[in-house]
Amino acid sequence: MKHSLIIILSLLLTCPYVVHAQVSAKSKQPVSVDFSVPEQKPVNSMVPEIKQDVINEDIKTLAAKSDVDVNIPVANEKKEKTFAVIIANENYRRESQVEFALNDGKMFQQYCIQTLGLLESNVHLSLNATLNEMIYEIEWISNVAKAYKGEANIIFYYAGHGVPDESTGTAYLLPTDGISSSVRSGYKLNDLYSELGKLPAHNITVFIDACFSGVQRSDEEKMLALARGVRIEAVKGVPIGNMVVLSAAQGKETAYPYREKEHGMFTYFLLKKLQETKGNATLGEISNYVITNVEQKSIVVNGRSQTPMVIPSMILKDIWQDIKLK
Repeated sequence: MKHSLIIILSLLLTCPYVVHAQVSAKSKQPVSVDFSVPEQKPVNSMVPEIKQDVINEDIKTLAAKSDVDVNIPVANEKKEKTFAVIIANENYRRESQVEFALNDGKMFQQYCIQTLGLLESNVHLSLNATLNEMIYEIEWISNVAKAYKGEANIIFYYAGHGVPDESTGTAYLLPTDGISSSVRSGYKLNDLYSELGKLPAHNITVFIDACFSGVQRSDEEKMLALARGVRIEAVKGVPIGNMVVLSAAQGKETAYPYREKEHGMFTYFLLKKLQETKGNATLGEISNYVITNVEQKSIVVNGRSQTPMVIPSMILKDIWQDIKLK
């Protein structure tokens, strides 16, 4: 019996799978030992579960990165007296979405800060802006320009819907709470030119990735909710003061997306030129590059013409080509 106890105790000490044993030195009953293996959790049970759809979405996001969204050049010097307002309207409450407008605005912000050297505090980015938010940003940049008494450089960028007034052809920027059939809910483009143009600023550069024909960026065959449902050649107004405007399209054309690059066609080639030149390009060089490439690529990709245009103020009509953003 003594020898039996020694054997059983040895088993208890050496076997990792023993759950329990009933041992009695006095009892004459056979000793019962349970060698059943307990249910064990996998070694990696403590690792949080990662859903496959999350992994797929992350991979898709990484793979979808446009070439202008990476390898953004970094400026050596900061431009403390250059300020920018960026409005990117994609998700409208009552109108169709504007494909990639948010990405347009976010990446233009990055180029302003990293490539052009603007301070982060000097760049206001407003995503899916309402009318009041658009008014606020324009008031902010106006107050900044006045405070710097002619020493500030201003950049204004807009991506989103543009709409025409059916009766007058007047062009409007459409906030996300606006309605295309009610131009009173929009921001008149001429008012923008007037507000910015009268500022005591050194240079004012306006980029508009929108069209004003009443056609959606996402589908050229679908119109915004205009009563007549036809393309309208909007009257875009004339910039004043020290202002130059680069617009994505002209006449009855549409500002198209560049789906492969996940940007508006106009914005993609604007960013591409800033990337290739590290921001050291004149407005003349930028406009020539953007106009040429958008005209060509729009025909190839979208099968429709899109012709960006430059509108300088009378004051800058002979010298705007030599102005630099950086």
